[in-house]
Amino acid sequence: MSDKAILNILYTNIGRGHPYYLDGVVDRLEKSHSNKIKLNIKDVFEVSSGIPLGLWRAIRYLYGAGSQGGAIGKFYEILRSTRGAESGSTLTGLLARGLREFIKHNPHPTLVAHPLLVPMISGLVPVYYQHGEHAVPPEAAVMTARKIIVPTGQAADKFMGRGIHEKNLLISGLCIENELIDISETAYDNRIRRINSNKILTGGFFSSGAEPKKHIDKIIAMLTSLDRAGQRGIAFCRRGGSFENKLRKSFNIDTGVIKEFSEDPGNIFADKNIAVLSYSGRTEEYDLTSKCFPYLDYFAAPSHERTNWALGLGIPMFILHPIIGTFSPLNRNILLNNKTAVDIDTMEKAVNFSSVLLNLRRDSILVYMAENGIKKYPIDGFIKTAGYIADELTVA
Repeated sequence: MSDKAILNILYTNIGRGHPYYLDGVVDRLEKSHSNKIKLNIKDVFEVSSGIPLGLWRAIRYLYGAGSQGGAIGKFYEILRSTRGAESGSTLTGLLARGLREFIKHNPHPTLVAHPLLVPMISGLVPVYYQHGEHAVPPEAAVMTARKIIVPTGQAADKFMGRGIHEKNLLISGLCIENELIDISETAYDNRIRRINSNKILTGGFFSSGAEPKKHIDKIIAMLTSLDRAGQRGIAFCRRGGSFENKLRKSFNIDTGVIKEFSEDPGNIFADKNIAVLSYSGRTEEYDLTSKCFPYLDYFAAPSHERTNWALGLGIPMFILHPIIGTFSPLNRNILLNNKTAVDIDTMEKAVNFSSVLLNLRRDSILVYMAENGIKKYPIDGFIKTAGYIADELTVA
């Protein structure tokens, strides 16, 4: 065929999770299917104006403010659970206005990763909803998507239990950064050897995009405990954000971007036990993560999209509390049921983290967590999703 098929990709660009899932599919489509498909990539802020644009900006603000809890948090959860334009809500109708206008001028199949967008545009074009999370809260069960792409059979069962027909579901495997898949086996083998030795362990520490204060406080306490015990931690943070600022003050350390590694990560620590690496956007973050990942023996994060690491890459996870949102508690339960994660649910555990960590190592629980999570599920979710969409759009 001489003309390429066109696929709209519509981001919310609010938070990290939903955009992360689209990033992985875009990367695979561009690398493997650019000869067949042209991507028309937009976000809700680009295609909205006037009152709808103001509303999307308000939602972005509420995402950050809502993660801190309180009344704003409750309001944001109500907003997230809204089923979309079909519900007749004046609010969602206004939010949909710019999106529908964009689709009317670009009437091509559209990929989204947020359930709120599906009913807003599904009456106009075929909509593919990429649901990358294990968790399936009620608001994820959108009825009008042409296809819902889910990571596991268990997630598919949840959708079918909420009325979605099996023919409208595709099981993709876990959605894990493409760069991490390429190094996953070697990284796992080296991680097991380190955990089973008496070598110093190195952990990775991540906040969510909203950088909740209580999560940051726990990470600071955990890193302080590691520092005092002579263990190592790498904190990954958004440049100029509250997380970076608190890290710098707490450890009197400069942030930086790592360009090269030797066989040992010592060059990022110098004479310190704690390293702070900052990034300006998701692309830079993915690059930093892939460079550091071979040296990580465990990681700490909220139970959001990085849940996939603990269930596919064989890296033990420490779950930061409080558990925020509708996806996170369900993801947490899946991690605990699979015995790949441990809760950091009190400040006492955070303050004494080095002891928690080393006790888990001594009792062989840390290595057991890693073994439980190595390829628990297929890890080619982005590859399969991109291939499926390419075939859907180009096979006559």
